[in-house]
Amino acid sequence: MTNVSILIASSNTLTREIFGNISPAARLIFYAMAGVAVAFFVYGLLCRVRLWRLGQKTERSTTGGMSWRFVRDVLWQRRLPGRGAASVAHVLLFWGFVVLLIGTTLIAIEHLLADLLGREPTDPVFHQGFYFAVFEVVMDAAGLALIAGCAYFLFRRWRRPASLGHDRWDWVVLAALMVIGVTGYMIEGLRIIREQTPSAGFSFVGFGCAKIWLSLGVNAENVSWVHRWLWWVHAIAALMFIGAMPFSRLRHALAGILLLATRDERMGRMSLVEMEQVEETGRVGVGRIADFQSGQLLALDACVSCGRCQDACPAHEAGKPLSPRDVVQDLRALLNSTGSNLLAGELDEDDETVLVNNAISDETLWSCTTCSACQDVCPLGISPVGMITDMRRHVVAEGRLRGAPATALQKTDRSGNPWGLPSGDRMAWAEGIDVPTVQANPHFDVLYWVGCAAAYDRRVQKTARSIVTLLHAAHVNFAVLGNQEQCNGETARRMGDEFLFQQLATDNVATLESHNVRKILTHCPHCLNSFRNDYPQLGGNWEVVHHSQFLAELVDQGKLPSARQTATASGGVTYHDPCYLARVNDVTQEPRQLVSLSVGADALVEMPRHGRQTACCGAGGGRMWADDTPDQRVGQTRLDEAIATGAKTVAVSCPFCMVMLRDGLAARDATVEVKDIAELLVEALHLGEQS
Repeated sequence: MTNVSILIASSNTLTREIFGNISPAARLIFYAMAGVAVAFFVYGLLCRVRLWRLGQKTERSTTGGMSWRFVRDVLWQRRLPGRGAASVAHVLLFWGFVVLLIGTTLIAIEHLLADLLGREPTDPVFHQGFYFAVFEVVMDAAGLALIAGCAYFLFRRWRRPASLGHDRWDWVVLAALMVIGVTGYMIEGLRIIREQTPSAGFSFVGFGCAKIWLSLGVNAENVSWVHRWLWWVHAIAALMFIGAMPFSRLRHALAGILLLATRDERMGRMSLVEMEQVEETGRVGVGRIADFQSGQLLALDACVSCGRCQDACPAHEAGKPLSPRDVVQDLRALLNSTGSNLLAGELDEDDETVLVNNAISDETLWSCTTCSACQDVCPLGISPVGMITDMRRHVVAEGRLRGAPATALQKTDRSGNPWGLPSGDRMAWAEGIDVPTVQANPHFDVLYWVGCAAAYDRRVQKTARSIVTLLHAAHVNFAVLGNQEQCNGETARRMGDEFLFQQLATDNVATLESHNVRKILTHCPHCLNSFRNDYPQLGGNWEVVHHSQFLAELVDQGKLPSARQTATASGGVTYHDPCYLARVNDVTQEPRQLVSLSVGADALVEMPRHGRQTACCGAGGGRMWADDTPDQRVGQTRLDEAIATGAKTVAVSCPFCMVMLRDGLAARDATVEVKDIAELLVEALHLGEQS
């Protein structure tokens, strides 16, 4: 901040003297203090690294390189927009700090080079001329950005929004940054007075500060001691700030940079529990803080408690005892309180497990719908949902799951589906229509994975029948597994029963491989996500597409009529994006293409939250099997949004969403139909069931 140029009249060179008005002895003291500050910084950072390394080995992402993610997410701040003024203020603070840090580093390099080359203070190595004129302007602008960002965040904490985490030390950190920024400008003003810098100088803020000092009675006779006094205030504040970074919330910047560069970017993916490791350790999931992956412990320090995740959480919105922000903060508090004891080996396993159980309640864990909204909106890509599902594994392994969710898992284990209905009834949905099985059509091109909901829920069965009708109309060579199909285990895994998931997945992989499956079509986003993100861990690799994508492709290829054949739907249609389709797998356009084709683009009315910013219906993560009444379920505000559109039809592309929205609207006596996009397309094209 203080390192800006002056025009030295004797040489007519645009430059400035480094450490002007600071004695050689004072410089030595400054460098000694700087060494202490850096030592504290390194020590604090190493202490945090040791805590992060308490965790298990982290599964790294294979998408993109660290350098690209660093540029895109750290420097470009790609994940930050979406929070209005807070996002702008963070960009200003971040880049103001970074530019000032770079500028100060350049000054240090200039000073060291000048000493090595034996240059006089008025004979700079490179800090001169046009370069320094630009340097001066950029540094002044960066300082203003830093101060503006700090001022906004101080104001925001004074207003105390409910979703923002509050810590008294946040005031100290922001105030320290403000002191560093303001004193830097004031020192520059004093230097301008002392050096009698001509008005042609480029420090536009510094010249303004010089005028303020002059109005306060500072002049050439008394400026030197004022300059030295304030210089030390600025220097001490800056060095204390550096030394304190790893010991305060400021470490979120250090941890956040590392997390953004190394994190797994894929949502909807869970880590694999190795059975050999379970046999060796006797532990399943996360019951101790050290059971988390090291990357998850890093994420705990990266969290700055901004509250975005809490604002986006459908369970928190519904009044459930879950705040993703508090989950992360409580786990970090646990890491801080037990970390030193863990490193010293002074905390036994039983005590630590009790601490984790007390830190996060079972009720909190089971409130989560695993919609991934928390991870999607987090500027640092932290995944509270990943921590929750990992802890659920431990809860299930301990036998602490009770009620309807536990019954659903038992039924799945016994009957191969969470309804607990006989596997022999799995093809009842196809009665009266031609549905080829893999035995009848072994040379199929596409396997249609029907799923448990369409097999056993009478309303969802209409979706499967509509899809078959469209496949026949487009002359697609397809088949179904029939009674060989069973639950793919997605719900079991996200409920925490990893053993049941792996049992089902292993059987399904063997079945699919025995029929030489190459491409899987599914209308369930949960099945889609599991086949794409879970099954490759167990050797299952196929092309997997959602029915919205597949049907849209058939339309584009001319295999299904592209011209709409009905009038615009009376009353309009609104489309609800499933979390696991839109947010987790980024499929948003194809369903809208089909809805527009079916009812007309003018009839499609969007809800306020749509696309990747959709609102959860409340069924994911095993909540489908919770024993809440319809008016107690997560997703009540989604029903409000659907009704408020005035649409007479809600289009869906997920069987869970159909069940939840249908039940919720019925409980409110709303005269709104819920239909799958395949049903709308069949109606629009006047296609009867293909027998």
